[in-house]
Amino acid sequence: MNKSVTILTGFLGAGKTTFLNHLLEKNKDTRYAIIENEFGEQGIDNELVLRPDETIVELNNGCLCCTLNDNLYDILNELHERKDEFDEVIIEATGVADPTGLAEPFISHPLIKKHFPLNAIVCLIDAELVEDHLKETEEAINQISYSDVLLINKIDLVSEKYLSSLENTLRELNPLAKVLKGQIGQFPILEKNFNTNEKLENILHSHSHSHSHPTAHEHKADELNFPVHKPHAHHHHKHTKEIHSLTFTFDSPFDFNILHHQLMVYLIFQSQGLYRIKGLIWFENKEEQYILQSVGKRLDLQAKRAWNISDIKKSTIVFIGKSLPKEGLQKLLDRCLAKTKSTVN
Repeated sequence: MNKSVTILTGFLGAGKTTFLNHLLEKNKDTRYAIIENEFGEQGIDNELVLRPDETIVELNNGCLCCTLNDNLYDILNELHERKDEFDEVIIEATGVADPTGLAEPFISHPLIKKHFPLNAIVCLIDAELVEDHLKETEEAINQISYSDVLLINKIDLVSEKYLSSLENTLRELNPLAKVLKGQIGQFPILEKNFNTNEKLENILHSHSHSHSHPTAHEHKADELNFPVHKPHAHHHHKHTKEIHSLTFTFDSPFDFNILHHQLMVYLIFQSQGLYRIKGLIWFENKEEQYILQSVGKRLDLQAKRAWNISDIKKSTIVFIGKSLPKEGLQKLLDRCLAKTKSTVN
């Protein structure tokens, strides 16, 4: 039986993980295979949903999850072996990814196209920040241009007049996409069996021809059965050169009030070029592990769960942006510790 694939894309902070959790909650009878694709040497997006210890792990709700490091073909081969364990596939792309790189196998490889049909590329769009992203990065334009569904998120943060103008802008960038609107707790229902639009297929086929990918006719007999192999001339879609991530790890707890205050000051006065902060935080005198997230000038700290006895307590904070001051951020964070030191990757 074929397993349809949905790719979730959207720029950093657009709400992909929130929407993914919404899908899991609303479709409890559907078993998903979730592929997490992250940006940076040490990702934490998967921590917002789960913590995989192996290539593919089973979740409590019957879903599977894995983290994509390099080769999507390897993961699809393993998923094909375990096809009876799930119903659909969801790929959550990193916030700075060109979605054509992830969609390519589902369009260009006949066997993958048959067994893992691409249902849709869904682009989450931050209603409040999307215009800044479109001005600053090519990736944001590509994500919107190549998607089948444009889901404008956080509509409660903008006016109706602005929302109408934004819809017109998005339709100019991608007139073939379906435009939907939502906010946390009020997301629309996605269609099943959504046909991937012709525009994306044409783009991918043009990439294939220009980068010497095998066409359906060129696939050899040994590629007509699983396991499938990664094309030798595989084209890697690169991130914008200036975008990079800084990952800081700490083996001592933070002071809650000081960290919150210092990061708010940084966001308001010094955060030019910063796209996102994400973190899993150990606070002094707190029984819970906290999730730290920022989007624009907004900062959110929420208790995730109580620390387990077996947990090794530590904090991980990731900054993503352009020309980030590593030493300055190191000093800022060190000032927020309740005690001792940190390391940066």
